[in-house]
Amino acid sequence: MDDVSRTASRIDGASSVLILRPQSAARADTAWRRALVDDPESVKLVGVCLSDRPAEWYKEWREVLGTEPAAAAVITTPELAGDDDPDSVELKTVSTPSNLTGIGVKTTPYLNRWDDAVAVVDPLTVLCQYADTQEVYQFLHVLLARLRGSGQAQVYADPVVDDERSIELLKSLFDAVVEYDPEGEHNGDWNARRRQS
Repeated sequence: MDDVSRTASRIDGASSVLILRPQSAARADTAWRRALVDDPESVKLVGVCLSDRPAEWYKEWREVLGTEPAAAAVITTPELAGDDDPDSVELKTVSTPSNLTGIGVKTTPYLNRWDDAVAVVDPLTVLCQYADTQEVYQFLHVLLARLRGSGQAQVYADPVVDDERSIELLKSLFDAVVEYDPEGEHNGDWNARRRQS
């Protein structure tokens, strides 16, 4: 069992996970993304993708899973959507990342229709730049409530960029928190813990 699998076993069964890592370590979280998905071939991904092109987001997830997901949908902005978006991804757009209600409305049909959906918000930083902390908190609260018992959420945030007080507040919403330590003894370690009930 590798280090990520061993650490991931500490949060096994968590339906909502906040992953804290600097954007520069985004490629280092591949093993974590994979460890948090039960069955790569049957996973149904709902991505809130507001910083990368959907085609790039989908390509990364295919690499993470080692296969095509069973289904995928991406909520993005018109500026990021493009002609290269894969046909196998359902694409929905909102006018701006500040439209948290619109993002919620666009994700709801997938969360209602797909059993065991995995909702991915990456990076949370974009939402925090366009909306205040209370609005982001409320958006995540509703999203996580919809998934509880019937799916999973993976939310990625950059503790270097995002406000520390906001991160501490948002942590309270999640079943588990995973943090990247760039100064760990193995040239970057991951620590995982479940929220205390």
